[in-house]
Amino acid sequence: MSHAIAITMAYFLITMAYFLEIYKLTQSNQPFLSILRAIAGVIGVLTISLNAISPTVASVPFAGEFAPQQGLVAAAERPFRDELCLNGRWQFQPMPIPAGHARDRGTPPDLALPDPARWEATPIKIPSPWNVNTWGGGRDVGAGTPHPYWPGSVMYPSYPASWDGVEMGWLRRNFRTPAGWSDRRLLLHFEAVAGECRILVNGTEVGEHFDSYTPFEFDVTPFVRAGQDNELLVGVRRRHLFNKTDPRFPHFRAPYALGSNTDALGGIWQDVSLIAVTPIHVADTFVKPDVARDRLEVEVTVNNADTKPRRIAVGGTVAPWVNLAGSAVTDAPVPKGKLEPPVLTFSPVSAVVPPGGSAVVTLHATVGGKLKLWSPDSPSLNGLVVSLSEAGRTADRHFVRFGWRQLALQGKDLLLNGRKIQLYGDLVHPFGAFVMSRRYAWAWYRMVKDMHGNAIRLHAQPMPRFYLDLADEMGVLVLDETALFGSSLQLNFEDPVAWTRFADHYDALVRRDRNHPSVFGWSFGNELFAIFDYNKVGQPENDRWHAQLSEFGLRARKLDPTREWISCDGDEDLRGTLPVWSRHLGDGLHLDAIADIDKPRMVGESGGTYYAKPPRLTQFNGDRAYESYAGRNEALAIDAYQNVAQMARPLLAFYSASETVWFGLEHLPYGYGDFSRLPTADDGIAFTHPFVEGKPGWQPERLPPYVATLNPGWDPALPLYRPLAMFDAMKAALAPGGPAPSPWDHRPAPTTHPAPAAPTVEQVAFVGARDGVLYRQLARWGTPLSGNTGADAGMLIVDAATLRSEDAAVAKQRIAALPRGGIALILLSNADTIPAAVNALLPVPIELTARTATMLIPRVPSPWTAPLSMPDLYFAENPSDVRIVKHGLGGPFVDAGMTLLQAGNIDWTLFDDGENVKCGALVLFEHLRKPSGAALVVHDTPGGGRMAVSTLDFISRTDAHTALWRKLLAGMGVHLGPIQPDPSAGAPGVAGKEHDLLRDG
Repeated sequence: MSHAIAITMAYFLITMAYFLEIYKLTQSNQPFLSILRAIAGVIGVLTISLNAISPTVASVPFAGEFAPQQGLVAAAERPFRDELCLNGRWQFQPMPIPAGHARDRGTPPDLALPDPARWEATPIKIPSPWNVNTWGGGRDVGAGTPHPYWPGSVMYPSYPASWDGVEMGWLRRNFRTPAGWSDRRLLLHFEAVAGECRILVNGTEVGEHFDSYTPFEFDVTPFVRAGQDNELLVGVRRRHLFNKTDPRFPHFRAPYALGSNTDALGGIWQDVSLIAVTPIHVADTFVKPDVARDRLEVEVTVNNADTKPRRIAVGGTVAPWVNLAGSAVTDAPVPKGKLEPPVLTFSPVSAVVPPGGSAVVTLHATVGGKLKLWSPDSPSLNGLVVSLSEAGRTADRHFVRFGWRQLALQGKDLLLNGRKIQLYGDLVHPFGAFVMSRRYAWAWYRMVKDMHGNAIRLHAQPMPRFYLDLADEMGVLVLDETALFGSSLQLNFEDPVAWTRFADHYDALVRRDRNHPSVFGWSFGNELFAIFDYNKVGQPENDRWHAQLSEFGLRARKLDPTREWISCDGDEDLRGTLPVWSRHLGDGLHLDAIADIDKPRMVGESGGTYYAKPPRLTQFNGDRAYESYAGRNEALAIDAYQNVAQMARPLLAFYSASETVWFGLEHLPYGYGDFSRLPTADDGIAFTHPFVEGKPGWQPERLPPYVATLNPGWDPALPLYRPLAMFDAMKAALAPGGPAPSPWDHRPAPTTHPAPAAPTVEQVAFVGARDGVLYRQLARWGTPLSGNTGADAGMLIVDAATLRSEDAAVAKQRIAALPRGGIALILLSNADTIPAAVNALLPVPIELTARTATMLIPRVPSPWTAPLSMPDLYFAENPSDVRIVKHGLGGPFVDAGMTLLQAGNIDWTLFDDGENVKCGALVLFEHLRKPSGAALVVHDTPGGGRMAVSTLDFISRTDAHTALWRKLLAGMGVHLGPIQPDPSAGAPGVAGKEHDLLRDG
């Protein structure tokens, strides 16, 4: 039974059920119902049988919330605060770029108001960027596309493809305020909008904002009509429209905090809320734990929207916060907690708040053992409820969760609660929209904890607020980082407006996250050295910008004096001006790169994970690095283990290998398992939870296979993650009490290959065109080709491409006359079909298969192939032609013979693709069932000789091809002469690129 028939019958059943329900409204119809149930039973049996044959006929449903998330107003703050979540279905109107607009001059095109008649028919589901389906591999993936193995990124199939390239547009929705809000101030709050945005309420512009990662809000009270529909318009221009190039610096482009892998997004990508507060209310609370002095200090900012001064009193209580989340993988990420009875009280402090202004009130209390210390091993949290009263009556309450802990720097050490702590963790780029789930963040932190880690670096941009919330709850220390992503090379340091935007961005990040106990420090940039190195910056600008960066980085102390750790990741200590020294290192152990300096030292990225191909990694595990994705990972594992054991543990305050979650785990086939075909848009996870208006968090429609490595319950057939060797090595190296023994704690003995045996073939006969490519190549390789007869030759080579039918009989006679140990080699390198004359030479037929390969693998041990190492068989980086075979061999000849060389099951050319897609593509490629890839197959002949058929490329003229063929012919016993010069030869086959730092991450 075909898929199409099963689906058709299912639709027929649904249709019948629909009409039956209508019929049952008026009368009973038991006979009809019995028939329907019988049909249903038949379809059920057929469907079960079909699923047994092909277990993934459709996507796997996940009925839970993709992003279980809470709003901004806590229960402890009600009834003085309320919230209307404005997430949901909005209207979208793309706006064209005006004709003739000059780009890259720092002046964006004007954003005209929307046309009431041109709203798109498809609603956009806020929060999500309008081009969300480009976040990752894009749409143009799969069978029949230029990227058949890439994991796609279409998580919102309902969105038109035309949205993908939109550069600016308007988003619109209506809302009504709830009854009882008439005496409140209304704050329109955006967690993050990707791009520059203009906000209009009922036609009046209420504000603008330019930053893609941090929250902002406007008081819209005067513009909202109570009890009526209100129109909210958000106009967004993507950031690249503000680019400004500078002819002196080739890469300068972005006068704004750029970020990584989210830099091209446009639109409202995080929550939108309307928050109702009292006219006098707490605008901000900063908790300052001082464990050494046993003192808890709270800085409270109070805003007064009234037209007259207000005399208020500010006090508060602290109560333990208890995490009530479940323990199952589907329950643990769901936020749930409660406050215990208060254990600490702040005495009220009075203040007068001026009209339309603010006042700062400082509360303090002695803790006296009433609060438990927060640490990675015991992440105890507390809830602070600040109460604002006026004339003895409560006017507002504000809730903040915090941890009782203290961080300090002492010499080379980071101290937590007065004791030295070393941080071992992870980082990852936001490679796709899957990162917008609290479930995903929870699974990542769970993995870090499983490998005995205790920290993460939120790399290259601020991540959504729930990443910090979960870190607080799970005991994961966080290095919080801005979106100054130097590896992009594009940050425009020369444009003065850039520094203003950088400062606004950095300040907003610090203000948002400074109450999180998990945040141990601020990283104000990533690999900013790349801006200097790759833009040919002269010494005056170099000195000026270094000074600006140092001053810029230390500005965090003005907003947060509680954290001494300030670093710029990968940029050392900016000429000695920063309190922390930071470096990024490539593959290998670089102990001499660690500065001997009296300040904490960190290596924020380490290893060849994202760039090193097998030729570079063979130093760790020899040929094994070439053979498979797992083999390459074993090389990464050996490197990671030695870096933890010999560098991180004895020397560093913070260490992270480069993206264990991405490279140390296997990418997962969510909702897909039919490896006889490539995934389609019907595979993956289908999020079946009904779309809910006014719900915090993302509500995507699907998740494609292979986009990520973590499975927080989305696919019940898959584990939370599948560890590879790198993860296991990190886990062993970070084991409590010292590195534990591991298969990856040492480099194996070097792989050795024997030299060819003494030659026995002094003459090689040839059948085919002597003016053809093969004959000329054999001569160039030093093959001792015989004269026209070659009757006494110990080896016969047949050129299948030029074999004439009249020559086939001669070749057959010579094969039959081969002496014991003689060899006949038939070469099919460039064939698209098997010539009939070739099959006439064989004892049983042979077939060509649709299989190419960029690497070969020895299959059956043989003296012929024993001298060949994996570098000899690797062509993925060949400058002439990466495909060493254009067809595989199959059929009876292969079935009955011995395959000495076969196509590798991995294609390392896929590793040239972007970091967001290449790992998933490689894993998918390995999983797929492929046609026979035999490339060199041998049969014994009746006379004691050997007949071999091969599809190895003999046409390409690179040194790598020459080396392979000479080793193979020597292994066959051919007495080779010197290589003949070839002026048309290409460059050497493989050249490794030098890497001493991780650059464009």
